[in-house]
Amino acid sequence: MDQRNEVTIIGAGPAGITAAIYLKRTGLHPILLEKNEPGGLLRHAFLVENYPGFPRGVNGIKLAELFVRQLHKVGMSITKSETNHITHKDGSFFIETNQGRFVSPSIIIASGTSPRTLGIKVPALLEGTRLLYDPFSIPLQVNRTKRRILVIGGGDIAFDYTCTLLNWGHEVTIVCRSEPTCLTLLLKRVQKKGATIYTKCVPEEITKHPTGIFLKCRQNRHVKEFAADFILVACGRKPTISFLAPLIKKCFENTSDFPQTCIPGLYGAGDVVRGTYRQVGVAVGDGIRAAMMTERYLKDRLVRR
Repeated sequence: MDQRNEVTIIGAGPAGITAAIYLKRTGLHPILLEKNEPGGLLRHAFLVENYPGFPRGVNGIKLAELFVRQLHKVGMSITKSETNHITHKDGSFFIETNQGRFVSPSIIIASGTSPRTLGIKVPALLEGTRLLYDPFSIPLQVNRTKRRILVIGGGDIAFDYTCTLLNWGHEVTIVCRSEPTCLTLLLKRVQKKGATIYTKCVPEEITKHPTGIFLKCRQNRHVKEFAADFILVACGRKPTISFLAPLIKKCFENTSDFPQTCIPGLYGAGDVVRGTYRQVGVAVGDGIRAAMMTERYLKDRLVRR
């Protein structure tokens, strides 16, 4: 049986949680769907230093927990559910999930991003076991001993992940396709903590041997091999919108008007629509704006009836 409600929010990261808090306080009753732990990519941040209210910075998991605590305080809960498909017909959105179907006249897509793969030859058995996309995918028992970990990427996320791995006591080598593009303070931080950095190394192949896994790179005209116990890929992210029907997905091609889209009642917020501008503050602002637009849309819809 369909579960009908005024607004459904997809994703319980900073944008989705903020939107839910705002809408709940207006007297609406949003449904907040999340398949993983709440907080999204924020949970992976070693230290958030540019979000107001925390002059000494705050650990990403801690900040995510504070967001969830405030969500619960206003009487909102998170529905643990994976969204499989979303369609739009006759002014309503139909959200197919593993917990059934939700129907709403308005929806906020705050589903965040997914990591990009390397696009090179990789033994299938390594995916999800030795080839990973965030530090928290490494088994807990592994973190009790020092391991050799390769981080592929040169941006803020790659260097932030490196800080986490170094803090856990691992030996970390960063491999960048070009020069690092991260914040200078992150570069200095990982250098001070002892990470080794190789630049202008283009990954070509990953192989598995009894002594570990090997990454073959092209560095200028030379071939260079790196041995490791684990490889962590942090070379870009893409919007998580594969569950959207083609006509809805098309609305996410032009990001200039977000949170508003070309379909009335459909809004996008946070990393899913912000490209490289992935910041907690941006996501929070998006969540509030999307919620305000949603409230206005639902009120206008009621008047038109």
